[in-house]
Amino acid sequence: MKILVINLMRFGDIIQCAPLLHALKEEYPGAEVHLLVNSVFGHATSIIYGFDKLHIIDYEKLYGLTLEEKKMLPSSYKYLRDIFQHLRKEAFDLVINITPSNVGIMAASLTKSKQIHGSYMDEKGLRVINTPWMRYFHTACKVRQGNNINLVDLFVRGGGPSNGFYPLKVKVEESCKERIQQFLDSTVDYRIAFHLGASERRRTWEPKCFARVARMLKKDLNVQFILVGVDKEKDLALEFAQEFSWKFVNLVGKTDLMTLAAVLSEVDLLICHDSGPMHVASGVGTKVLSIFLATANPHETGPYGPGHIIIEPDLPCHPCDHEVRCDHYSCRKKIEPRAVGEIARSMLLGTLPDISGFEGIRVFRSRIGDDGMVELVPLRKLGWTLDRFAMLLWRCYWPVYIERAEPEKQIVDRLEDRLDSYFGRNEWLNRKEEIREQINVFDELIFLAEEGEYYSQKVLDNICTRSPDFCLINNWAGMLGQIDQYIKEWGYRNPSWMNPVQTFFLGKQSISGGSSIKEMAEESKASYTNLLDQIRGLRGVIQKLLGKEEYHGYAGKDGWEGNSDSFLHRQSGGASFASHGG
Repeated sequence: MKILVINLMRFGDIIQCAPLLHALKEEYPGAEVHLLVNSVFGHATSIIYGFDKLHIIDYEKLYGLTLEEKKMLPSSYKYLRDIFQHLRKEAFDLVINITPSNVGIMAASLTKSKQIHGSYMDEKGLRVINTPWMRYFHTACKVRQGNNINLVDLFVRGGGPSNGFYPLKVKVEESCKERIQQFLDSTVDYRIAFHLGASERRRTWEPKCFARVARMLKKDLNVQFILVGVDKEKDLALEFAQEFSWKFVNLVGKTDLMTLAAVLSEVDLLICHDSGPMHVASGVGTKVLSIFLATANPHETGPYGPGHIIIEPDLPCHPCDHEVRCDHYSCRKKIEPRAVGEIARSMLLGTLPDISGFEGIRVFRSRIGDDGMVELVPLRKLGWTLDRFAMLLWRCYWPVYIERAEPEKQIVDRLEDRLDSYFGRNEWLNRKEEIREQINVFDELIFLAEEGEYYSQKVLDNICTRSPDFCLINNWAGMLGQIDQYIKEWGYRNPSWMNPVQTFFLGKQSISGGSSIKEMAEESKASYTNLLDQIRGLRGVIQKLLGKEEYHGYAGKDGWEGNSDSFLHRQSGGASFASHGG
């Protein structure tokens, strides 16, 4: 069997796909696993395991397609034609596309594989995302505040193997470890590496803050400091040196990836941002203390594995969306060096840090959850928000919904445990009325999903007759379009619950058309049925959590009988789809 994994993303994303490659090797014994990456970050593959053959898309040549100079187009076209002809000759049995971009979609489609997991274009040029986990992966990219599943776990589950925990492992060459011994001080008790950079400068803490942390730790501990990073981060190292007068090893711009991995394997702690070296440190078994700023979301791309600690500013705007251009980035000044120093000290000594004296920060410790995925546990209770409640509920419910793995009671017990750890029992119990109100919120969406399912079935029934009435079918299709608009507006009015809405629309957009109108109608109905199942399931978990087996505001299959002044009732001029007229 031949499998191709398409990962045309950045350095850290390539490192993070290593557990998927391991999982594929375990799930498909004897399979030949290929990896397609882009030329800019292809060097990252030198330190990961799990693939047999590497393919590279040269992004500089691909960029020629976007240039206005017509002379570039023939050579760019020829390059693309040749590389995909080569990939098609491999005759892949399975392609797994974990790249949520148009280039990834195009690449998956042009391989002409027998089976594709992830996003691709069908014969009509429409985007298709054909597995539930991959749809959620794309949802998580759009609804970032609602996601609580690490990117590594999304890769593994989206790829389709079994759902166990696959650790992140990175290569460490013994020859590299021998070469770096000249830099290492054997007389110290601890070694700490600092990585001062990140993919964007707005996501970095000031070098002088790292220097203050180093001064604090040097006073208490016998420790050696090592700076790592790439050539373009030398200015950050210079700023650090201006603030830190003790001796340290500066390897910024002086190591290749193999050497970086060796260095990080020889330190006790890496203090860094959300960056590639953070994932390398996780992969060699070194503990990480990471500072997440600006757009960096620890629930998405935090260090993979147990025992790492993440600090982020306690601001309502953090993490900000990628499209946001902030005028102040006050998040970069919110975290005190004293807090980072105390946490680093406790990590070196193997004790749990006391963060009670530090305000304005959220601190998480990573662990392997009972669902086999990495999760973050706050070291201090967080303030209640509906967004956080929805995030925790979705994390408890979604994997079980997809895998049909556990009874409802276990989901409720798991949710209750997470609510206790995030907010404290008294805090979330005091929010029972707000939680109960979500049942009413869900009832409206349940009603809309039922109507969508009903009219989709009407279309199906009519199509299956000897003489389909296309006038009626067109009318019902119009009704479905109106229902979809109501569902979209429901999501805008209830942004905490955008996850199921976004997943629903990705499912609707992935209706490929098949070979007949009937198949399209069947897929459309399945989208409403899946949405209905999800919302009923979420509703049921809330009911169990509140200790109520039944909520009388819901009228079941006969339609929603909530507040008559609802948005839907107002928009339809007092009429209800539930009458099923026409």
